[in-house]
Amino acid sequence: MINFGFFKLSTKQVIAIVIAVLVAIYIVWYVVKALEGLNPNYKPFKISDSNRGATGVEAFDPSKTPGAVPSK
Repeated sequence: MINFGFFKLSTKQVIAIVIAVLVAIYIVWYVVKALEGLNPNYKPFKISDSNRGATGVEAFDPSKTPGAVPSK
């Protein structure tokens, strides 16, 4: 047993605590590193309504295609 003041911990408990602390430090480091390049003011690209084109069934009508070449 190892005595840390009023804590009475076994060797297995001390090893488990050290490993848990190291894993927690690694997780925090990993998250901070992953968020490093994040732009907090990022706004995704939005297509304006004028550029969307026709919707529904009118989007493509082969009979109205200009310059359509009939197959031989």
